[in-house]
Amino acid sequence: MKRTFRRFLSENLTFKIISIALAIFLWFFVTFKGQTETSLEVPIEFKNTPSGMEILKQNVKKVTISVSARERILKELMQNNVRVVIDLSNVKLGENLIPITKSSVKLPRGIEILRIEPSQIKIYLDEKSQKIVPVKVVLTGNPSKGFYVAAVSSEPSSIKIEGAKRELDRIRVIKTETIDIEGISEDLNIQAKINPEGKIFRTDRDTVYVNIKLRRQL
Repeated sequence: MKRTFRRFLSENLTFKIISIALAIFLWFFVTFKGQTETSLEVPIEFKNTPSGMEILKQNVKKVTISVSARERILKELMQNNVRVVIDLSNVKLGENLIPITKSSVKLPRGIEILRIEPSQIKIYLDEKSQKIVPVKVVLTGNPSKGFYVAAVSSEPSSIKIEGAKRELDRIRVIKTETIDIEGISEDLNIQAKINPEGKIFRTDRDTVYVNIKLRRQL
């Protein structure tokens, strides 16, 4: 029995080695056939922000994810199927440097992550704050000849905003979008959007009602 087994192993050894090598090659060929790479630009999301803290700023808002998968899978891959979620459970007030790892990336099955660029994000945390600020109506142009603007008001006259304390400390008023009153000859009641002017805050409303009253010149 042992001699028969040894003879089986020794006979046609070259042929057996070639067969094994071919089998391995075919396995790799079948497994990786159609494998292709692509890159996706994905916005960063955050979770578990500590109560009482607010993100003041971050150095990057999107990351580039290089992935590999079968061509069919990548063709079916949609941008909204990929998410990058950063856990903020352990952050502190001030500057935080957080690595972006493969575990931060949420992908459908069958897709391999090759690279993540950048590999870390720098964020600044500040105290969460809120305040009430007056609304300033912004006008441009002039009424029709013989009229002048007697009064301008908004409803509400002030709004509550919230966000990072350092950012809110810079805000004294909230302006409306510019309202063109060129050539008007009667009172104007209009809904106007809030103009954040690049400032970062949240509010429960993005419009106010503006009332412009005219008077005839004497």
